[in-house]
Amino acid sequence: MITMSWLIAALIFFYFSLIFWRFGNEPIRTFNVRQRSEKEEAQAGDSENEEHTSKFLGEFEGYLQSINNRNKFRYRLAAGGFLISGLTALLLALALI
Repeated sequence: MITMSWLIAALIFFYFSLIFWRFGNEPIRTFNVRQRSEKEEAQAGDSENEEHTSKFLGEFEGYLQSINNRNKFRYRLAAGGFLISGLTALLLALALI
C-alpha cells in the first residue's frame, strides 16, 4: 500500500515536470499595434504621438523579452525540481518493495 502511494506520487511529480517544461517553452506573445483606418489617421495626424508610441513599443518589447527569459528559466528550474522529486519517490517506492 505504501509502495503504491509512492508510485502515484512519482507519477504526479513526473507529470508536473512535463507540464512545467512545456510552460517554459511557451513565451508571452509579442505586442502588435493594430493598423488605424484612414479616418483615424486623418484625425490623429500627430507624428509626435507616433514617435512616443514607437519608443514605448520598443521598450515594451524589451520588457516582454526579459519576462519571457525569466519565466523560461523559472519554469525549467521547477521542472527539474519536480523531476528530481519524481526520481526520489520512484527510488523510495522501489526500496520499499
